[in-house]
Amino acid sequence: MPRVVSLRLEKIQRDFLWGGGALERKPHLVNWDTVCMDKRKGGLGVRRLSILNRALLCKWNWRFAIERENFWRHVISRKFGEEEGGWSSREVRESYGVGFWKEIRKEGALMQNKVAFLVGNGRRVKFWKDIWWGNFPLCNSFPSLYAFASSKEAWVEEFWDTSGVEGAWSPRFSRPFNDWEVEEVERLLLTIRGARLSPLMEDRMMWKVTSNGSFSVKSLYNDLSSRRAGLFPHGLIWNPSVPSKVSFFAWEASWGKVLTMDQLKKRGWAVANRCFMCCEEEESIDHILIHCSKARALWDLLFALFGVCWVLPYSARETLIEWRGFMLGKKHRKVWKAAPLCLFWAVWMERNRIAFDNEDFSVHRLKNSFVCNLWVWTKSIVNEGPLTLPSFLDWLGAR
Repeated sequence: MPRVVSLRLEKIQRDFLWGGGALERKPHLVNWDTVCMDKRKGGLGVRRLSILNRALLCKWNWRFAIERENFWRHVISRKFGEEEGGWSSREVRESYGVGFWKEIRKEGALMQNKVAFLVGNGRRVKFWKDIWWGNFPLCNSFPSLYAFASSKEAWVEEFWDTSGVEGAWSPRFSRPFNDWEVEEVERLLLTIRGARLSPLMEDRMMWKVTSNGSFSVKSLYNDLSSRRAGLFPHGLIWNPSVPSKVSFFAWEASWGKVLTMDQLKKRGWAVANRCFMCCEEEESIDHILIHCSKARALWDLLFALFGVCWVLPYSARETLIEWRGFMLGKKHRKVWKAAPLCLFWAVWMERNRIAFDNEDFSVHRLKNSFVCNLWVWTKSIVNEGPLTLPSFLDWLGAR
């Protein structure tokens, strides 16, 4: 896929995510690299098309290595030739080689450090240069011995001596050993002594990234897009009991990227930054959801319903990370995990009524919204027959 095409498609994805089906131009609140991270790391799991395209192209290099009898492989092999061992085609260098296989062959470099070999007869695996015993090529593990190896391109089979009863390893070198090199040779033989050749079995390529040794586009994509990230409460945010729009809001709040007054000011808006609910402090998402005196009343209600005493952390993200519920039973813990997202949503909806509908703050409406939503979202978890709102509240307190 040409780079300009992938960039255009990703722009359409971004505009759809933040602007909706009409592709309206609206603020892109979270960096696209963050959006494309795995959900466990704090992203939305959206695939980067450029990386996905490379992983898909690389799959054809894997298929070339293992599908030796397929017709398409014979065609490619006859046209471009094979590297020694037959695991890959030769690099396409000719001016006429500007088609699809030239681009596929380029992406074969992605496999270089991610494959190992399961040795059978040893005829297609390099003794020094391929990873066939241990996690690194022997030329890297024993560089001083590799420097005077008799053949740096030798196959594994060439160093296997079948004259004994069980066979033994007999690597060859270009000169006699010096005294200080004997110990290194002994270490080499000790390292590979557990390896044995099976004359009737073909050598096999193994994909190191997966546990079963088979290539997958997903595993390569994840490896290429790996990015360090701090703790993120993905399990709590993407709760199946909670509506997806609420989970998405909690995800935005965890990154501090909700369009509160402080964010509008950062984007150049000339607005007075004041919390719509308490009218006492500057508005930020952490203030609205955690520190606002009006929201605190809702937190007090939540803790009273579960009979829990807890000190709230500084931010919404830290609150979700620390929201464990170890002291509760299994069913109560499931409701407990949905409770902070329900509270976040109730507070945000109340804030928006004040900001956009010119309504006055109502603590009764805030608490009623929270309790009713929590009941509707989680009553299926309780699974104790028809559950009215009063009986649901009684059940919460009877943990």
